[in-house]
Amino acid sequence: MIYELNKGTYVKPQNIVFKDFALEWFDGYKHNLRDTSTERYKSKINNWIIPILGNYKLQDIKPVHGQMMVKKLLETLEPVTAHKTVTITKMILRHAVDLELIIKNPFVKISVKEKKKDIVTWSFEELTHFLDITKKYNEFYFGVFAIAAYTRLRKGEILGLEKSDIDFDNNKITVKQSVAEITEKGVYLDKVKTPSSYRQVAIDSFISSIFKKQINKNNQLKLGENYKDYDLIFCHPDGRIYRPSSLNRPFRNFIKQSGVPYIRFHDLRHTHATLLLKMNVNPKIVADRLGHSSVKITLDTYSHSSIEMQTEVAENFSKLARKV
Repeated sequence: MIYELNKGTYVKPQNIVFKDFALEWFDGYKHNLRDTSTERYKSKINNWIIPILGNYKLQDIKPVHGQMMVKKLLETLEPVTAHKTVTITKMILRHAVDLELIIKNPFVKISVKEKKKDIVTWSFEELTHFLDITKKYNEFYFGVFAIAAYTRLRKGEILGLEKSDIDFDNNKITVKQSVAEITEKGVYLDKVKTPSSYRQVAIDSFISSIFKKQINKNNQLKLGENYKDYDLIFCHPDGRIYRPSSLNRPFRNFIKQSGVPYIRFHDLRHTHATLLLKMNVNPKIVADRLGHSSVKITLDTYSHSSIEMQTEVAENFSKLARKV
């Protein structure tokens, strides 16, 4: 204590309970988050962070409590979720340091190793077969799945597209909003989450024809007086916003019918990127289509494709070198 007093780092003991401080921090920090992120933060704080650390005094929390927290989290949660929960806890404690309520962050060296999941993608043949089967039974889902695979747009981004977002003359679409769904608000339209997500994506005549067909179908339905016109392209027959999670079951069903390897809907995005990289498309262009803020994110995510590309480069280099 004398050393800290002389050094000017002494902090007078407080009787602040971690639970109260965490909730106060969240109340102020949530204004920096999108609604969907706010719900995830709130869930982790209420369901995991407070039950584990809530009754400790802020100044009594030590690194050993971090180890204990990680152990408890991994007994129930996937490593990626445990990692995010610990990250939020670190943010809360870092704020306590900023307010000079504690001298240092006791969780600064606490971490959870995230296990990278193997990315499963389809070949061109598998993608084409899946879309052919889907089109045979349902034009709406065929349109959504094809656009996801050909443009790498996310579920919410596709469902949030309006007619004015499609530039048919120049064959491009502007991604500016997305359909989100959270418990408190239900389903609603929201702006895309980052500046890099707000982007223009080039399309071909095939995707353009899908948009035109769905728009014409909607125009016919608008004749009904009960049609809710949000100007959306892919929506319910009465114009209502389509829930992104409602795409999951039909996507699984058509995978089963077509007999292709199982992937998640989000893996259509990975399929698009992987096939582009295998075509030796410039990674910067791939990053732009994905809405990544940097090429590094793209190459780190699709390192499996990078290895295959390296093999081809190595062979080509060797052939040219031996000819000299």
